[in-house]
Amino acid sequence: MRLRDILALIVVAIITIGGQVFRGDEAQPETESPRRPPLSAYNNVPWDADTQYWFTDKPAAVAPKSPPWVGIGPEAIIEIPHNRKSGTGTAFAVGKGQWLTARHVIDGCDDVGLQYAPGKAVRVRTILNHPNADVALLTTKRGPTPFEIGRDASQGDSGFMIGFPTGKPGAVLGHKIGTTTLKERGRYQTRETADVWSEQTRLPNRAGSLGGLSGGPIFTDDGRIVGVVLAESKRRGRVFTAQPTTMRYLLSGSNEPFATPVPLNEDDYPSTARNWLTSLQISKVLCRVKR
Repeated sequence: MRLRDILALIVVAIITIGGQVFRGDEAQPETESPRRPPLSAYNNVPWDADTQYWFTDKPAAVAPKSPPWVGIGPEAIIEIPHNRKSGTGTAFAVGKGQWLTARHVIDGCDDVGLQYAPGKAVRVRTILNHPNADVALLTTKRGPTPFEIGRDASQGDSGFMIGFPTGKPGAVLGHKIGTTTLKERGRYQTRETADVWSEQTRLPNRAGSLGGLSGGPIFTDDGRIVGVVLAESKRRGRVFTAQPTTMRYLLSGSNEPFATPVPLNEDDYPSTARNWLTSLQISKVLCRVKR
């Protein structure tokens, strides 16, 4: 064999081996092999760095703005601006690739996605709005293990709200103080019975609005969802949420197994909230308006 042919074979062998090494660095499907840890073992867990301190920090008490015994009123009116702008909100898994959120979070958006990493989002495929309430059902191609919808909340129950106030991970504790008729008007109009909660504590201790928490779930201490966050009265320190009956209206029967309920308490609810945020069972909604 001539020297030129031998050199050509050596070059081909090097290219072939190099190609195999390069392909070996590509992402592989998750496996249970003990020789290779699953993808979840790596340090790219969503919202991990933002919530590490939730394991140790205690929720901060919120100064009372209005005593619980101050009347709620027969109705509350929420104005929905006609001019829609890009923004964020919260959604949570309720079925196979199904998510609930507040309608005003996604209404009027040109593109809607669920963020799973910085600068990356899963596209929302379809949106179904409730005809009489500020609640919407989103669908994606896939999704995490969904939560179970629980019973109606009772007067005095503790409610744990989790999501992305001001676009960042956050959790809030409230006590149910009653119900009211919630009316949304402006870009669209709805009318529904909503639960009213008096805010008690929050983490992190950021003053100001809870905007961005809209669409997030509220859990009672048995770890089951009893509502969707719809609006707040910042002046009175109160939060309005949709009721379980309103939520179930949008849900069809599914054989998808639910996540095992995890009890919560007023002292350490942030650590459980953190688990649900990093698992993306509670996700950040991104709304983009082009115009």
